[in-house]
Amino acid sequence: QRRAVIKIILTSGSGGRGYARPDPVRPSRIVMRYPWPDYPADHWRRGVRVHHCRTTLACHPDLAAVKHLNRLEQVLARQEWQGGDSAEGLMRERAGNVIEGTMSNLFLVQNGVLHTPDLKDCGVHGIARRRILALATEAGIETAMGDYTPADLLAADELMLSNSLIGLWPVREYLNQPFGPGPVYRRLLAELLRNYPVINA
Repeated sequence: QRRAVIKIILTSGSGGRGYARPDPVRPSRIVMRYPWPDYPADHWRRGVRVHHCRTTLACHPDLAAVKHLNRLEQVLARQEWQGGDSAEGLMRERAGNVIEGTMSNLFLVQNGVLHTPDLKDCGVHGIARRRILALATEAGIETAMGDYTPADLLAADELMLSNSLIGLWPVREYLNQPFGPGPVYRRLLAELLRNYPVINA
């Protein structure tokens, strides 16, 4: 079975100079097709190392949760590492709370509870994030949202990353501290693969 990535972009159309929207608005729809990414199987089995990004996210509640086209912060953060062992980087907001990865949402496990940052001021409400929270609830795993500092992450039992293409990756190293696939990760991955078998974990 052939797989591909389809990216759909919706805009309010094309306009002239300045920032006013065109009148009347004639929305544009752009559809792009990409090859399915070939991530190493080790990313699911052993986990990934993550970079601690210096670039921070601006807080803008009106844009929080939206996957808009201004990804300059993520572009800058991604330039902080090239190649090497890091598969992703975690980004903070100005107050120091960790919000998300450059291309993923973040989960942490403490005492069996699945936590994820509250994206009230910035960050993207990813589709995979929503699915994983729903699957956790169905599986009887308690969930919580809040503000988490790097110290909170280092005190966690498990760290995980999610997006629609990777599904769920465990973190095996953050700020030189080792982690690894834990029981909550294994349980969630099994549920994810059962419900969404397209993920090649």
